[in-house]
Amino acid sequence: MSESPLSNGPESEWNGRDWYVNFGERNRSRNWDDGRRYGFVAAGGGRWYSDSLQELPVGGRVFAYIPKSGHVGIGIVTGPAAPADHATLTVGERTVPFRSLELNAPYAHEKVDADPHEDYREWIVPVQWTHTVAREDAFRIPGLFANQNSACRLRHRFTIETVTSHFEDARGSCCSPGERPNMLPPC
Repeated sequence: MSESPLSNGPESEWNGRDWYVNFGERNRSRNWDDGRRYGFVAAGGGRWYSDSLQELPVGGRVFAYIPKSGHVGIGIVTGPAAPADHATLTVGERTVPFRSLELNAPYAHEKVDADPHEDYREWIVPVQWTHTVAREDAFRIPGLFANQNSACRLRHRFTIETVTSHFEDARGSCCSPGERPNMLPPC
């Protein structure tokens, strides 16, 4: 089923690789600067938010998006999702517990009248970034796919091609891989 490039609907069969990830910062429980610096995406606060993130496969390509800002990164998933209290990330050459990092957000959710059957934990998925930008430099134009889910299969060809092309064209202005230890070198 084909739609116009400016449509937000599905355009083609899923390629089995690309995922849209919503890196929401609205309630300040997470911070893109952390995800960018240490190489991860995150979601939590209830199963509705974390279940889709847990579907991200190792080797999948993620397109990170901050609501009301735009696309801020493309990367490859390097490990399975884990609760923040048990997650580890590779920083430089070392594997480090997520909670030992210097973070700008708590990656936790306090709930009043919490449902004892709900999972409110924040979940972390390690990512090796191929390109990232600061939230102030996010890429956003009309017609790009956006969704409220924490993660979903990205089928929208216009978004895949446009965001990939934009970040590849912007590589010259990117910081060096050594500046952020979880950034892949340019191809």
